[in-house]
Amino acid sequence: MIQQIADSLYMITLPMPFRLEHVHVFVLIHDGSLALFDTGMNTPDTFSQLEKALERIGKSVHDIDRIFLTHYHTDHCGMAGRLKEISGASIHMSRIGSKIIEIQKNEELVINRIKDFYISHGLSEKAIDTLITFFRGFRKVTVPFKADIVLDPPHVMNLGSRVIEVLPTPGHTRGHVSYFFPREGLLLSGDHVLPEITPNLSPDLFCLDFHPLESFLASLKMIGNLPVVKVYPAHGNPFSNLKGRVEEIREHHRERKGLAFDSIKRGPKTSFLASLDIFGHGLPHFDRFLAINETYVHLLELQKEGTIKEEKQGRLLLYSAV
Repeated sequence: MIQQIADSLYMITLPMPFRLEHVHVFVLIHDGSLALFDTGMNTPDTFSQLEKALERIGKSVHDIDRIFLTHYHTDHCGMAGRLKEISGASIHMSRIGSKIIEIQKNEELVINRIKDFYISHGLSEKAIDTLITFFRGFRKVTVPFKADIVLDPPHVMNLGSRVIEVLPTPGHTRGHVSYFFPREGLLLSGDHVLPEITPNLSPDLFCLDFHPLESFLASLKMIGNLPVVKVYPAHGNPFSNLKGRVEEIREHHRERKGLAFDSIKRGPKTSFLASLDIFGHGLPHFDRFLAINETYVHLLELQKEGTIKEEKQGRLLLYSAV
């Protein structure tokens, strides 16, 4: 499905085999060529849907000359390498994102880091094996690529008659960026601001000094102060009341941080055990992994505030109230 959202700017909705079911990517016609913002996963159905959408505006994947990515997750960049092979398009992403790509090439290194981190936070080896299966599955629907142009946000660029601001919006990932069209007041927010759910905040396993929640809230505040008329997220419907949505998300995290502290006050726990208190026991495997991530980033902030402490006990990291 393709929908025009401004002059020469279109939103394309592509399928995903997950609970979210879809991802929005965006295409800008400039100087007779196409700039694509995110790509969708590399599956036969997704590629076919992208081709059909572009045909409706008289274009094809061969017309893509630039690909701008919000972050390195397969639903956002899975087809980037494939589209580059077809069209010769240059791939643009944040410097942090480009470094993550290089790390991800070493599958053994990444898997060992996953094992070390999640074992220390209380996940069973069986559950970690399931997580690694997910990781390998995501790699299969991501065509390898590297960034041709590294973006150092905040950065302003001109594309045809358009002015586009590349904004640093870390939190969901350390290298996440969003794209703001100031003349129209349109924000392509990627996974930074979503209309109905909050983006999962995840640790960067190769930069444990990164504080996802602190970074997310700071960049959320920055985004909330922009003169945004309409937000076009990667998932869910476009929406207008950005300031209201920002406050809802901030309140959500205040509540979740309180729940994390309440869990730890009842006795020392790993991130996994605390996540059971907050999210319950009935989550599917991948959602359980997301719940641990979300719990961990709140515990990290509580630790920074000095209300809880982290102690190593064998292979486990335990959190307790101060």
